[in-house]
Amino acid sequence: MSLQPRSGPLGIRLASHLLRRASFSYSIPRIQQFATMSASDAVDQLFQIPNFTHPEGPINWEDGQTAWLTDIANYRNGPATNMGPRRNAIWLWVANESIKDTSIRHKMAFFWHAIFVTEIDNDWREFNLFRLFQEFCIGNIRDLAYKTTLDSKMLRYLNNNTNDKGKPNENYAREFLELFTILKGATIGTGNYTNYTEEDIIQAARVLTGFNDSNNTNLDPDTGLTTGIVNYNQHDAGNKTFSAAFGHQTIQGATDAEDMYRELGAFVDMIFHQMETARAYVRRLYRFFVSDKIVDTVEQQIIEPLSIQLYNDQYEIEGTLKALLKSDHFYDSADQLLGDQTIGAKIKSPLELLLGSLNLFDANQMGSLSADPAKYINYPRPFLLETLLPLGFSVYPLSVEGYPGFFKSPNYSKYWFDQATIAYRYRLPNALIDGKAVKGNRNAPFQMDVVSYFDQHFMNQEYAEDLVRQFLEFTLPAMPDGERFGYFLQKLLGDLSTINWMFEWQNFKQSGEDDAVRIALTDLFEAVVGSPEFQTF
Repeated sequence: MSLQPRSGPLGIRLASHLLRRASFSYSIPRIQQFATMSASDAVDQLFQIPNFTHPEGPINWEDGQTAWLTDIANYRNGPATNMGPRRNAIWLWVANESIKDTSIRHKMAFFWHAIFVTEIDNDWREFNLFRLFQEFCIGNIRDLAYKTTLDSKMLRYLNNNTNDKGKPNENYAREFLELFTILKGATIGTGNYTNYTEEDIIQAARVLTGFNDSNNTNLDPDTGLTTGIVNYNQHDAGNKTFSAAFGHQTIQGATDAEDMYRELGAFVDMIFHQMETARAYVRRLYRFFVSDKIVDTVEQQIIEPLSIQLYNDQYEIEGTLKALLKSDHFYDSADQLLGDQTIGAKIKSPLELLLGSLNLFDANQMGSLSADPAKYINYPRPFLLETLLPLGFSVYPLSVEGYPGFFKSPNYSKYWFDQATIAYRYRLPNALIDGKAVKGNRNAPFQMDVVSYFDQHFMNQEYAEDLVRQFLEFTLPAMPDGERFGYFLQKLLGDLSTINWMFEWQNFKQSGEDDAVRIALTDLFEAVVGSPEFQTF
């Protein structure tokens, strides 16, 4: 078990592993490209952040305007007064950007979205909040936590807009400590959670008094995104003294409105000065990118040194994340050790299952959203509400704790797979072939051509075993053998012999008649993409 960088070319299996875990953009050509790279070069490539496909964000499909979510003077001029269409347009834009993003940006934006939770909320400002996650995808965690605290949607969602000196509201202060940053730790006494105490929540709420949402009238000078405002008349200007968990540190109260930002910064700095904060983020990174399980040897040999690196880097996340993704440990180099298996050990979230499949199977049909504004009306329901939601992904978690697949022990990612979603997961291969949502019969913005796919991406297709092996190599975490491989081979062959298959393929290439091979390839595709193994990565 080592954080030493893995040496040598990755090959298909490890390149697939890296791209599945660290990007939504994995396709056969991209896997083949990364297979020739070392882990170091491949990870560095993923950290090259490209321009957005549609940097203007979702457009107003009624008049074609592009700045309807960011233009302060005209932000209310969006389609309809119902927040639903706006929210769906925002998330269609997010999904489209994620599919086309060749970097780690949107995997990390998803990571932050799952931590700094705002739940389902009829508020168009979620566009600005997600843009903040994109902006800080591989940046400074401390700065992200500070900026998120000032985000207008977060201020409203966790009620800090009602937090004033005469009537303090502890909601955001509590979640900032318990869920967003340092986490609780073990309870060691009444109101004492090791990493902080109930008294610390009271003091934190005092720091946060007077920070209100701006209703989109105030822009952050660093990001250009909407941010909250301060009201010194509502602020508790007294000094705030914290518990022994923070060394009894005292933060001086602000002397005016501008000084409230200094006071907030001192509070955030205090939280991030604790090593437990670094450990909390590294453990989350580990569970998100590597494994649901953190055994003692992982804690000692992986978590602790990465936590020290993150702390010493003053919470600039790039170096720590690169060290993890380049390591021997990430690529299962010591998988003979008990409890150290990584590849194929996690269940794909619905977002990873769907977006990854669209790229891997050349099934993305969204094209240019800007070129056809009507797509913002036609696509959100079959893409979001009739596919992602039945698969188990609500664009905002139903709890401030986040998605159970990321936070809930002991099963973590296994919570993505339950009785309510299993049937829809197994409908995905049919949906991809038919171009239909997994729930209902509505045309969806995705469809693959199974014959064209196998014709374009593989070699020696007339040899049934070679073709099945090539397909499995790119789709499953590990190559099945024995009876399991025979099962997939039989799905292709059906009643045919390998010689009959060869004749069928050759006939297709000569005549263009693809009915026979289409039936066989569809059976193989549905068996593989509908298999338990395909649910893992």
